[in-house]
Amino acid sequence: MIDIVTVVFQPELYYLKVQARSIEQYIDSNKIGKIFVVVNDESSVCNLVDPDWWGTNRNKVIVVPRTRFGVQEQLHGWNSQQLYKLFAASIATSNWSMCLDAKTWFVQNLDFAKMFDNTGRVNLCSFSTIPVFKPAETFVETFFNIESKEVIGPGGVPFFFHTETITDLIKHLEEHHNTNLLDFFSKNVMSPVFLTEFMLYSGFVKYKYGSHNTLYSQNQYYSVTNLADFQKYEFDKIFVRMQESDNLTASIHRSVYPYLTEKQLQTWVDFLHSKNLIDDTAVTYQKLNTNTNI
Repeated sequence: MIDIVTVVFQPELYYLKVQARSIEQYIDSNKIGKIFVVVNDESSVCNLVDPDWWGTNRNKVIVVPRTRFGVQEQLHGWNSQQLYKLFAASIATSNWSMCLDAKTWFVQNLDFAKMFDNTGRVNLCSFSTIPVFKPAETFVETFFNIESKEVIGPGGVPFFFHTETITDLIKHLEEHHNTNLLDFFSKNVMSPVFLTEFMLYSGFVKYKYGSHNTLYSQNQYYSVTNLADFQKYEFDKIFVRMQESDNLTASIHRSVYPYLTEKQLQTWVDFLHSKNLIDDTAVTYQKLNTNTNI
């Protein structure tokens, strides 16, 4: 059994609604413990999150205001989203939590026999750190006194956090470094370190266990596909990958939608309909047509 955690802010609520349906459609409800939705926005936005979006899973939904964990006013956007992913994973009640972005939508059944091996490890490979994250890698190696040139996959979300390990990370910061997660991450996510949530967690896993392999297998069945903000003109190529038989989730960054042609957007909406994630293609087309309509 796993918990599911998503961090969301108000402009992404329609995305969250589609995600909720994708969870109901493609994940066995008996395998889901709780669904935590952390609202990284004003607390009033919590009232806009409707548990009925999750259908049969409605009674598992727990909406959490960011004030539960503390707020650093100078921390905005992607940086704050990363912080609250770590916090959300720390309140999970299952051994594992699956962290998602609101735009992450399942497009096929999640087979737990393919996601976990027979020893209980997650089947997601580690991979070499890309150049842009090298400063964070160097910082983590020094901070934990480890040698690690890898970060746990899949290079984004869905990302599986081990609950005991994430809570141990928070305790480690408090007991060995006289700091807390809020202050520590808020400081180091900024220049010159540019720490990321997955880099920090991956480093601590290596520190605690000596290897990622204790919790994560190097065998991986599923791929995940995201059309990122820097790929705004690559829809056609990346959409092909979204349809491959091993692709578990598909997502498009909010900033990409204005760059899609009418044909490309209609192709995407039709794809969502074919996966039973939406009912009305015209409504979804309008919702996704520009950022202002979301």
